[in-house]
Amino acid sequence: MLDGLDLVLRWFLDDVRRKFPDSPVLFTDRSGGSPHRGTIHNRLRYPVELEGGPATDRFSPHALRRACATHNYERGVDLVAIQQLLGHWTVSSTMRYVRPSATFIEDAYRRAVTTTLGELTAEGDSSA
Repeated sequence: MLDGLDLVLRWFLDDVRRKFPDSPVLFTDRSGGSPHRGTIHNRLRYPVELEGGPATDRFSPHALRRACATHNYERGVDLVAIQQLLGHWTVSSTMRYVRPSATFIEDAYRRAVTTTLGELTAEGDSSA
């Protein structure tokens, strides 16, 4: 669902956002203030319903924050940087948001094993 989100955000900033009152808030209501949390929840849920997705696939603001944290982590962004982006007080709070995929975990494990085997092989070669 987040594929192409950068394009959607660019369109929003270039074509839509400027039609609303000047405000430091990125996503505003009609008066330029922060939208009500229920409004945000409903707006995120609508595309999934429109596509005929099951209720279990409904997207919430919390799920969006979790997805943002996970995607950034899987792309190599430091946990402290993600902590700052999400406004958490501690890294442990941020760690609860990050849910890496099974593929990411398997790839990390393979890289670690390959690196360790390479180091052990290099040590064995130098002692001979």
